Amino acid sequence: MAKIFRVLILTAALMLISQTSALAGAQDFAIVNNTGSTIHHIFCSRADTNNWEEDVLGETGVIAPGEYATITFNAAERGQYWDFRVVFDNGADLYWEDIDLLSVSVITVNSDGTADFE
Repeated sequence: MAKIFRVLILTAALMLISQTSALAGAQDFAIVNNTGSTIHHIFCSRADTNNWEEDVLGETGVIAPGEYATITFNAAERGQYWDFRVVFDNGADLYWEDIDLLSVSVITVNSDGTADFE
């Protein structure tokens, strides 16, 4: 009986893990704010579109200097190349085009206006 119970618990745990990973997109990444300003908005759009999508930080999200946020995509999203626009608390913005999110997992925004893609 104990063996059956352990098998049932293991099966349930494996199902939960597979469902959780199925919700994550291959393009998920962390963004690090290595600037002296607070990031108030991050807009991401597929590189093959001409419009910025919604702010992935949401209405209340910000990234303070030295902090980071994890950006997650729906598992159904299939885009590989993305454009990014970061808007700071003073209204200044930076953007980068054609970032391959299937090979980048960390984006660090630097105070000199550059970004590192790892």
